Amino acid sequence: MSLMEQVRDLGAEQASLGDRTVTVARAALMREVRRRTRERRRIPRWAGVGIGGVVAGTAVTAIVVGSVLAPSTAPSASAAEVLRGAARTTLTTTALDPAPGQYIRIQEVSTQTLGWRADPDEPDGGVLDSTEQATSLTLQISRSLYVPQDRSQDWVEDYAESKEVLSASGPDVTDATRAALEPDGLGVQIYPAGLYSEPDAVEPDDMFHRNALECYYDVMPREPQRLVRWLEANQDAPRSTCAPPRLGEPIEFNLAPADLRAAMFQALAQVEGARVERVEGDITTIAFPEGGESAWMQTVDVDTSQGIIVGRGALEDELWSSRVFVTIVDEIPASVQLP
Repeated sequence: MSLMEQVRDLGAEQASLGDRTVTVARAALMREVRRRTRERRRIPRWAGVGIGGVVAGTAVTAIVVGSVLAPSTAPSASAAEVLRGAARTTLTTTALDPAPGQYIRIQEVSTQTLGWRADPDEPDGGVLDSTEQATSLTLQISRSLYVPQDRSQDWVEDYAESKEVLSASGPDVTDATRAALEPDGLGVQIYPAGLYSEPDAVEPDDMFHRNALECYYDVMPREPQRLVRWLEANQDAPRSTCAPPRLGEPIEFNLAPADLRAAMFQALAQVEGARVERVEGDITTIAFPEGGESAWMQTVDVDTSQGIIVGRGALEDELWSSRVFVTIVDEIPASVQLP
């Protein structure tokens, strides 16, 4: 079930839900929307979906097609085999095992093709979005999240790591480029113990999780079949301080405990209709049916050498591609200007 389908279903159920239940659910969904559109610019569509109806083939991921790292080869293993192998590998990977004082750095480098529509009523003089326009540009954005080994300490996210216009064409290139390169206003964010506040929260003192899946660690089953049933039962039941559980967010997936990552890979292996799309070195791209009436195929990029997710997307969307890099660093770089 897609995020928009959840919003639509929420409205249909309001008559039977208590006021506070509706308010909490709506707030959680709106946090999910904001979390998925942190950049102020309007960017191309990408799905956010749960695991409802896994065996029936309903979509389970939210991802972007990754960059080519090595020549593609013909798939030699099924999607289920790849995912089960990743489940075994993730139990012993050191990619997410920093020493005391170190950080996990999760960097996402995305490339977006955007159209520029002039509009004098907009603060920037126009709007950048995924619609085709006479003026277009290709923008590359890099951001990094630093998660300390002791997760009760401050997490740091640098939304302004880098931004570059790779190419541009059309009559309004100057205005579009200026707007695209303006600071987004997010800059560097600090999350004490991975938490942040929301000004429009139902309860003013509530703190929300940067890693929304963290809310569910203690209750998510580690046995794959039970995990599938749990996800189906909870995809529309967000906790008041966390968005609904998702499997395809690289940050949330990779930061989960090793045994839970393994169970999630095993759950993904049960999706009917999943197929290996391509293999690029250690990166295998797996496509999943989006489900329902949609013909879209969502994708997840798996680093089989480390048992982690390093990409997300859709086969039909060529406007946005990204690659996720997971490394261990000794400290937050001096170039990150802490507030």
